[in-house]
Amino acid sequence: MNGKSKLILPHGGKIVDLVVKDEKIRFDLIEKAKTLTKVNLNERGLADLECIATGIYSPLTGFLEEKDYKSVLNEMRLTDGTIWPIPITLAVSEDVSSKFKVGDEASLMWDDVHIGLMKVSSIYKPDKKEEAIKVYKTEDISHPGVDALYKTEDVYLGGEIQLIEELPHKEFNEYRFTPKHTRAIFEEKGWKTVVAFQTRNPIHRAHEHLQKIALEYVDGLFINPLVGATKKDDISASVRMESYNIILNSYYPRDRYFLGVYPANMRYAGPREAILHAISRQNYGCSHFIVGRDHAGVGDYYGTYEAQEIFDQFSKDELLITPLKFEHAFYCRICEQMVTKRTCPHGKDAHVFLSGTKVREMLNNGEMLPREFTRPEVAMILIDSVNNKRAYKLEQKGVTMLFTGLSGSGKTTISKAAAEELKKRGYKVERLDADIIRQNLSKGLGFSKDDRDENIRRVGFVCHLMSRNGVIAMMANIAPYISVREEIRQRIGDFMEIYVKCPVEICETRDLKGLYAKARAGEITGFTGVDDPYEEPQAPEVVCETDKEAIEESVQKVIDKMEELGYIEHFKVKEPI
Repeated sequence: MNGKSKLILPHGGKIVDLVVKDEKIRFDLIEKAKTLTKVNLNERGLADLECIATGIYSPLTGFLEEKDYKSVLNEMRLTDGTIWPIPITLAVSEDVSSKFKVGDEASLMWDDVHIGLMKVSSIYKPDKKEEAIKVYKTEDISHPGVDALYKTEDVYLGGEIQLIEELPHKEFNEYRFTPKHTRAIFEEKGWKTVVAFQTRNPIHRAHEHLQKIALEYVDGLFINPLVGATKKDDISASVRMESYNIILNSYYPRDRYFLGVYPANMRYAGPREAILHAISRQNYGCSHFIVGRDHAGVGDYYGTYEAQEIFDQFSKDELLITPLKFEHAFYCRICEQMVTKRTCPHGKDAHVFLSGTKVREMLNNGEMLPREFTRPEVAMILIDSVNNKRAYKLEQKGVTMLFTGLSGSGKTTISKAAAEELKKRGYKVERLDADIIRQNLSKGLGFSKDDRDENIRRVGFVCHLMSRNGVIAMMANIAPYISVREEIRQRIGDFMEIYVKCPVEICETRDLKGLYAKARAGEITGFTGVDDPYEEPQAPEVVCETDKEAIEESVQKVIDKMEELGYIEHFKVKEPI
């Protein structure tokens, strides 16, 4: 622990941050990248770039040079002695590598976008057979990690990187947090000890059992599902995230868990990958890490508890995070609870255990999985995903939702996150963001009180058209005046007002466009919160105080109120149709 924070130290002592944030510097670097030789990233390269740049892979500052690569293969350490289990490398073709010499810079490309820069400090050819055997313990191409390795290009480039463009994420944006973010959140929650749970599968009853045991000993639980590339037959990330939300909302104390995604790809490297997963979670701020049966394994390439045993090779001084080693858990019909072979004396006939093959067979047939194996809510989601149809009727009532508050209070952020949560639950949601409003509804309007009121009337009218047809329609507007807000409330009927409350001093610190500063300098007039009043709602359905609560807390307030008012269903088991 360090003197200021009560959280565990990052691996190597500090969090790496290679994301270029200054807009002018970033613009200059993007222009520079356009003059450099390009290296096109594949999916794994992009995920590794993100993990390096945001500090998930601290203390790495780039793709491994040859000396570190060999040290990791042979010793599971970098050349400076720091534990590192898996080589993080950038593979290119011989043709591309011939365009570089040590000291050159490369532009890292994704989908024709200059997304990163790399200072090339090492160019080398790996022995892929040696890498396969040492990392994956096999050279069998049936192993997905070995197969991916053998399909990569034959030359590795090593060197430090910078991330100069936004990452092209299309899903789970509200669940993406860097280690700096999660550490701040854990501190805000008052957590000193945090247990992390890594998963690439939907949470079933055995997982829930392990997590809740761990929660008896630590302050908080960090559910950190991997959403990078996995095997083709793994359950999709979107389905997994839907199942996590249902389970967490229904069966976990809301002040004891936090959900955020892990952007890395799966390598299926078993024991070595368990160490990588632990290091990543230490960087996120977790003091403990759950390691269960065959962690990060595939097929029969690793021993059942080999991923636990590998931690014994390292001292507590060099790998600070504590592994929580659990036996395989299952439900015993005689004990009538979740148990392990350490706690249950009964034979296999009393145990509820389903193989992956049996689970897939039941899902394909539309059969409910036993509730002793997984929660019925999760089983229904899985049946839906396999059969591409809903296993139950979802009742939805239309409502118009106005997120109102000062500029910079967090209206857009909360409305986006709430919309994503509702879509995951299967609801029809439309959100009118500022760009849509400006381009299609606000033409001809200025910033007088009458024009501002007219803008809210127009947006409210469009939302009403949608909500009366069963859609949850969201509008995020400053809407500073009580009179027009009450006018549209009376006109619409099914209406929720969400007051996103935040002191103007805090809003000013979030103002990247400098609008508040311009208003205070007199360059902008009639600016709400500076020289034009914001009239606080008198009886809003929800008040979100974004200077005091995290985004997920604000979103949960909105969801809870929607459930209470009957606009959406509480998460519960629904009858199959």
